[in-house]
Amino acid sequence: MPALFAEATMRGERIQAVARDERLTRRAAFAWGFAEGLFFFIVPDVYVSFAALFSLRAGAVAWAASIAGSLAAVCVIYLLAGILALDYRSFLEHIPGISAGMLAAVDRTLRAGLPYDLWLITGGIPLKVYAGVALSQGTGLAALLIWTVFARVVRIAPTYALVAAVRLVCRRSIDARPRFWFGLLVVVWVAFYTFYFVAMNRRVWI
Repeated sequence: MPALFAEATMRGERIQAVARDERLTRRAAFAWGFAEGLFFFIVPDVYVSFAALFSLRAGAVAWAASIAGSLAAVCVIYLLAGILALDYRSFLEHIPGISAGMLAAVDRTLRAGLPYDLWLITGGIPLKVYAGVALSQGTGLAALLIWTVFARVVRIAPTYALVAAVRLVCRRSIDARPRFWFGLLVVVWVAFYTFYFVAMNRRVWI
């Protein structure tokens, strides 16, 4: 029993160490932001929430690094769609949660310009869809990069704020039972994405 308790404690300490490692956080969050901004279908909020749950500073570092990764992804999309003239927009339809109807809806929305509003939080449309469609309409790279920073701040702010509040209120419990809180975070995100993909598959785009 003492050996099992010691092993569990070490695992908990390992979770905290990984979450609070800012060097690792910068690399992982940048890579996640880049991948999600280009082809991946799980938002970097997941990693930001993990880091922030155990360290608000590490969470902020992850947030900033994920934005940098997203900006790099936009540059790659611009290279692929704007310079090399590859059909990135069609590629988007093969990503889970993205449909032709969603692309058409975004196409109509962007005819009035890139959206600087809170709909970005609740709309459920991946930011790479906006980037791909905007570039297909001839939007310049500079304008899209500025919008990407705004969009990432608006999108991730609620996640960071919620997890930060939990951290501030439950800090002692989180530090004492890191495995439990990590498991709870995993369950929350699995539930969220189960609901999200079901909702996106059923949604009728007008």
